[in-house]
Amino acid sequence: MKKLGIGVIGTGFMGQMHASIFHDLPNAELIGVTDQDPQRAKDLADKLGVKAFEDYHSLLKCSDIEAVSICVSDHNHLEPTIASSEAGKHIFLEKPIATCLEDANTILKATIKNNVRLTVGHLLRFDPKYLLLKQYVDEGGIGQPISIYTRRNSLITDGPVRYGHDGCLTLHVAVHDMDLILWIMKKKVVRVYAERASIVLKNIEIDDAISATLKFEDGSIACMQFNWVLPSTFPTHIDAKMEIIGTKGYAAVDCTNQGICICGNEGYRLPDATHWPELRGQVRGDLREELSTFIDAILNKKEFAITPQESINAVKLALAIMQSITEERVVIL
Repeated sequence: MKKLGIGVIGTGFMGQMHASIFHDLPNAELIGVTDQDPQRAKDLADKLGVKAFEDYHSLLKCSDIEAVSICVSDHNHLEPTIASSEAGKHIFLEKPIATCLEDANTILKATIKNNVRLTVGHLLRFDPKYLLLKQYVDEGGIGQPISIYTRRNSLITDGPVRYGHDGCLTLHVAVHDMDLILWIMKKKVVRVYAERASIVLKNIEIDDAISATLKFEDGSIACMQFNWVLPSTFPTHIDAKMEIIGTKGYAAVDCTNQGICICGNEGYRLPDATHWPELRGQVRGDLREELSTFIDAILNKKEFAITPQESINAVKLALAIMQSITEERVVIL
């Protein structure tokens, strides 16, 4: 079996997950990892029996590496992605594609110019619950969609504590649902209005919660609610839901109840059974499916599930919501 040589740039939480999965996939060969924290990269490399590169420039010089997974901070996507393109490496880039449209478009142009393939990690496209919902909508199960509602709440320890002042609720968390809404509704958003609350996190000048209303070109609407100040005692890392109502029916996804509950000395918990559960010593779930699909698409010249332009469209919507909040007005797209 042909294997694709992979390097991972960034070994934080997601980078460690990516490296572990690539290490175990039968059609991938993890060559090495790198991080701005050399010790963190070395620890992961030693654990997986691969090379720790000094920086991403030295990693990109390795001829055995044919593709890279870039898992650096959201606002640092531009430079390693451009460098990877110029080095001729195919790219899996964690979402969002960028934090501004200028960077997003520069990234897309660089991949086209250097004839490398790029996809962005909108993980929920690989969650079977959302896939089933989209399939039902596409088959006409609810008729013409009239309204869609999304909720995505996460723990204060999962975002604000980790990212501090650099955290962005809209681009880091809500962009998941923006991509899903555009993917499922298959319509253009023509205007948005949003409000925010900043009470718990006011001291570091980032948002606690945001509510946004979207209007589509055909008159249908969307309502989005998201926050990241759930208490650390909340039993699951994510409280998320999507509801869609059409002219003929209704469909919903509820991600809060993972289908398994555990109650012991640590209290009542709902362990992750979807994204990256560790089973029999390997990371499973939809993250593994996402990365496996990336490898398969490169090796067998298949289409990616997510195009760069779709990722840019999600960022455009996120930035419009942020503009509405800042300027306290309806924003026309």
